Amino acid sequence: MAKGTDSLKSYVREAALPKMTNDRFAPAMPPDGHKSHMNTLKVRPETWRRLEGIYSLDNFRLEEVIISCSQIPILTCSMSAGIDVYLPERSLGIDDRDETTGETLSIPCHPGTGFNIMYKEERRPSDLSRLAPWIDNLALMTVQRVIHLIQPATHLWSFSLADEADLDRKIFRYYLWSVPNYILEDMTEEARRSVQYSSVVLAFQPPWILSRQDMKEFSKCRSFPPFREPGNAFPTPLNSTHRIWAKLWDLCVKRNTPWFILTSYNHWTFGMFSRGWTAAFISGVYEHNNYSPTITECLTFWIASAMRIARTLRCPKVCEEPSIPQTPCMVYDAMAQCPEAALALALLD
Repeated sequence: MAKGTDSLKSYVREAALPKMTNDRFAPAMPPDGHKSHMNTLKVRPETWRRLEGIYSLDNFRLEEVIISCSQIPILTCSMSAGIDVYLPERSLGIDDRDETTGETLSIPCHPGTGFNIMYKEERRPSDLSRLAPWIDNLALMTVQRVIHLIQPATHLWSFSLADEADLDRKIFRYYLWSVPNYILEDMTEEARRSVQYSSVVLAFQPPWILSRQDMKEFSKCRSFPPFREPGNAFPTPLNSTHRIWAKLWDLCVKRNTPWFILTSYNHWTFGMFSRGWTAAFISGVYEHNNYSPTITECLTFWIASAMRIARTLRCPKVCEEPSIPQTPCMVYDAMAQCPEAALALALLD
């Protein structure tokens, strides 16, 4: 039986998330094709929320780009010269697990693939706190290990669970792919923005709250309602789909991080906001065991794209005037302050 590191390219293509069964005390799942009607996020219309248009990434042949990304060089550059780094097919000569950090390739593969990945089922989730290990110990652990293997300069980047006193923390939480806060705090403002702009927000909700139908309506949403001043018209409360968009927009703007992922573990979608925060671009909805691409491929591609390790996806430009200063420097500047904290990769034009 092979290790994942014997052919990282093949492993990423075959590693599919295992099925998750809810705990018997978990809230009931909505019927197939129905929304949960339990997504009571406490967000309201606000004057400062500038999201307007939402566009499908299907128009940009996203799946073809993701699948082909593992077949072409992942473009990188170092401080001295550019190099091509592949998801290697040859053996890396190392174990799936890094004994120093504890990171490991943890998503199992079908027995027919020949990969021997040890899998220990997590405790069945009954609430959001018990859902988190399914996402962290399987999807995020694996992708973090893959990114560190293909680009060792990223070894200080990791997924961390945000611990904030949020009113919605019982039904909505997020992981952040970034460098530790103590490194960010020592950077200049420009260098900090560069790192933030390459970070990724991964938000999650339980599947009994974020059902497949909820995810489909979120992904298919194409506009966000404008704010109406009191007295000019009867204000329309945000529906559940718009509340999710509002929550993600607020969170990403706060973090200055346009790249995001939304999941219930059972279903996943991938998106980004424009530089001026008035537009969003969103993928379709992927099942946890999706194949061609797998969730492992999608996650690896999304993180690599945010960090400019992969250059096959660029955020489409839209006509807008940024309301928040957006002057991110080249990541070279961040590297000059802390070479281990960021990749020497140019930001998007």
